[in-house]
Amino acid sequence: MSNPRCQVELHCHTVFSKDGLIDFESLIGTAARIGLNALAITDHDTIEGAMAFRRQAEARGLALKIIVGEEKTLSDGSHLIGLFLEQPIESGELKQAIAEIAGQGGLCLIPHPFRKKDGLFRDGLERVAFFNDLPAGFEIFNAKCSYAENSRARDLLSTTLSPFGGSDAHYESDLGECLNLIGWETDLKTSLRRMFQRKAPFQILGKVQKPADAGRAYAPFYHRYKKLIRLPKLLLPVAKQSYRWYRNARWGVGAKPLVNIYTYE
Repeated sequence: MSNPRCQVELHCHTVFSKDGLIDFESLIGTAARIGLNALAITDHDTIEGAMAFRRQAEARGLALKIIVGEEKTLSDGSHLIGLFLEQPIESGELKQAIAEIAGQGGLCLIPHPFRKKDGLFRDGLERVAFFNDLPAGFEIFNAKCSYAENSRARDLLSTTLSPFGGSDAHYESDLGECLNLIGWETDLKTSLRRMFQRKAPFQILGKVQKPADAGRAYAPFYHRYKKLIRLPKLLLPVAKQSYRWYRNARWGVGAKPLVNIYTYE
């Protein structure tokens, strides 16, 4: 790439997501250890945390750029991400949600497109047509998804959609499991828009996956037996923080060994 390369994380959850446990201090500390230049906060159905984190980063004069995003749950349970937002996505219908994102000058991203419970294309590719006139991206590699789900996502390379990768991080140990290396073009928004228009070279790096890999699971033992365990509500915050500590200690926080997932030149 002729232009300077930026390392960008495009799918990350914080404490403002009901299933996220990354706070501001740990986010910026982990991002620094990974070497991130920019990070999109895509909390579930809110931009409150992303706006707050961006304000804090700017107030401190941090080099790390925070992109305000939202992972919107649509009426059928599928997910759509909007980036560079200033207002939350209100509609639960795909066409209207896309229009809201575009109306803010934002970018549409399709996370885990074939995941059974919430993938936008889990029932077929008819919805691809909604994005034909937009620079939009699909998650060719989601570090939380299974090998099979990520492999199937490659079917979308033949569409007008452009690939991107996401760590889908909920804990600090998840950050850096997938990175986008993009060329710098004027500013961050322009750089990403050119990536999604396939007008500039970029590279997607991700963690190693094997065909048998079922994807990332959080506290599988607890979720399997939670009807029997029934922790008192007062203990849930302690349990969550304990699991956060365990997960971060077990898998480590910081840069991970990554392999090439996709290169566009």
